[in-house]
Amino acid sequence: MPKLKLNTYTFRILTFWGFVNLLSGFGTFVYYEFLTFRQFDGIDAVLLFTFSLLFLHLSYGASIALFGFLQHFFGGDTLSCRLRESELADIPLENVSVAVVIPIFNENPNEVYDRIARMYNELKKFNEQKSFDFFILSDSNDISVWLKEESEFISLLKNTNGWGRIYYRRRKSNTNGKSGNISDFCRRFGKNYRYMLVLDADSYMDAKGIILLTKKMESEPTLGILQTNPLIYKVKTSFQNIFKNSQSLYSEYYLAGANYWQMNSSSFWGHNAMIRLDPFIAHCALPKLPKFGAIGGKILSHDTIEAALIRRSGYSVRFSLDPIGSYEEYPPTWIESLQRDQRWCQGNIQHFWFLGAKELNMHSKISILLGIFSYLSSLMWLLFIFLSSYLYLSDLRFFRLAFNSQDFELIFKELYLQKAIQLQWITLSMLFVPKIIAFIIDLILPKRLGNSRLKTAKFFIIESFTSFLMAPTNMIMHVQFVIFTLFGKKVIWKNQNRNVNKILNLKTAFANFKIPFVFGILLSFGLYRLEMLLFFWLSPIWISWILSPFLAILTSKPIRNNFITPNNDKKLIENEIIQKDNALKLALTHPYFFGIHLFMVRERLLEKQKTKDSLRILSENLLRLGPKEISPNVISRILHNKTALLYFHNLYWKTLPNDRSPYWN
Repeated sequence: MPKLKLNTYTFRILTFWGFVNLLSGFGTFVYYEFLTFRQFDGIDAVLLFTFSLLFLHLSYGASIALFGFLQHFFGGDTLSCRLRESELADIPLENVSVAVVIPIFNENPNEVYDRIARMYNELKKFNEQKSFDFFILSDSNDISVWLKEESEFISLLKNTNGWGRIYYRRRKSNTNGKSGNISDFCRRFGKNYRYMLVLDADSYMDAKGIILLTKKMESEPTLGILQTNPLIYKVKTSFQNIFKNSQSLYSEYYLAGANYWQMNSSSFWGHNAMIRLDPFIAHCALPKLPKFGAIGGKILSHDTIEAALIRRSGYSVRFSLDPIGSYEEYPPTWIESLQRDQRWCQGNIQHFWFLGAKELNMHSKISILLGIFSYLSSLMWLLFIFLSSYLYLSDLRFFRLAFNSQDFELIFKELYLQKAIQLQWITLSMLFVPKIIAFIIDLILPKRLGNSRLKTAKFFIIESFTSFLMAPTNMIMHVQFVIFTLFGKKVIWKNQNRNVNKILNLKTAFANFKIPFVFGILLSFGLYRLEMLLFFWLSPIWISWILSPFLAILTSKPIRNNFITPNNDKKLIENEIIQKDNALKLALTHPYFFGIHLFMVRERLLEKQKTKDSLRILSENLLRLGPKEISPNVISRILHNKTALLYFHNLYWKTLPNDRSPYWN
């Protein structure tokens, strides 16, 4: 009989998902035993089905952690994507061209440009620096912001001597947001570059790391996307500090476990990643979804689908855990984190359209399914909790009627409740045992994080307690997001608030957490009147909901930034002159800002005389009536046309103050 041979890829899939299903099957069987303690009916069937899906999801999370621990104990994964300088030193980059693209949308240009300046100046220290060009891709629609972007771009070029290496481009129409911005760049300039390093507005990467990524791409011609693991930096609030410590303690193990089974179909997060442009341009154009409320239209979360499409074309997606100096900021408060979750929720649910695509491989579909379920699971947990509570009250009534007090004590409290407690312990173990193992490893090997054992213990206790309190509130907020998405409420993708200089006020906290707070009050009062044991059993949920506004305030407290960052923040230039109320005036009348803006506007060589005459009339109306009386579209036309700009500027300086709108004076 011939021996069955499994390649590494198949072996890893079978071992990992076999273990996941083993854990899931065990938990589901225990729950089935609990449900069949008495007659099994329709509600029991719904509960069993719901629990089986939820426990499968829990089993996946626990399994990737456990597989990550195994790799840690056995010296690491030999097939992981390594970025070692010694192995890549001999790979030349003389004829390699890389575009470092930074899409921005109404960001603080001082901070963005400072990071770009540091990366560019670091690259100049290496022989390979000529391979890299930087592109600032602006979608900003706030005049005061993009006027700052333009003026400070000139200062950036002066300070870095980056003429011909650092470019700035602002789209007139920010169609499809970030993905549209990247697509527009690829269509116009992609043919000039072999690779594209995508960074978010808050991203930073060491020059050595950028070069290593490029060399790794050169060493593997079939590597389509190489994703790094960006570390959280620029910690300003307690909330950011908690998640930075959480990342330090746990993420290495969870990511290593996920890499074990994903291998060449790893995760792509859309930023801090290197992309091979030829296959990306040829195969990763995002389709437009059918019009179907919030889950149709343009794709909100593009990264998972782009990874699936590039895998379909025969290229791999790898994830590197090596610390190469890749950084990103984290939302400063719980409110900003949930706002980001709402965007991701709509984007992930949209991906269900791709589950039926025959061309996508199974790995890609599993990743899509996991992304969808990460939010749908909250709705299922809430349904499960309420149905379980109903079942408990029904069983309690049944046992009280069926048995005398002595038998009730024996059968209900010692047998029925023991099964329920056993099930709860199994579920909690799936959540907390991986965290406890990670904590024990860092107690034994404190050098891994560079912290003392006492400090690691403090981090562990604070993070565990905070995440335990936040989880039920996150659940109900995610339920709200899912319902909004399914009923057609679309999310507008806005820039993230990155500056928090003071603690949240009570009004803002209650405005954002009023639903869980009110539900928590009602649930606790109802359970207290109904059944005391259920009141205590569900206390983690209603306590979390009631405390949510106060926890949001507490975690928003600013802290001293005493953690590792690439460099201390320092502004290139201060332009306090430019404000929302005077930005248009400065852009059209101030000689310095007008000159910079005029320099940035593309000249239209084939402009018809009729168009020029029309723009002159619009410019005269804008000067005479002021911007409040003119539509934003007309103002935009003037700001994006050299003929109109020159005409308005000359007319302004030739017109007496009494003959123009008071706004211009």
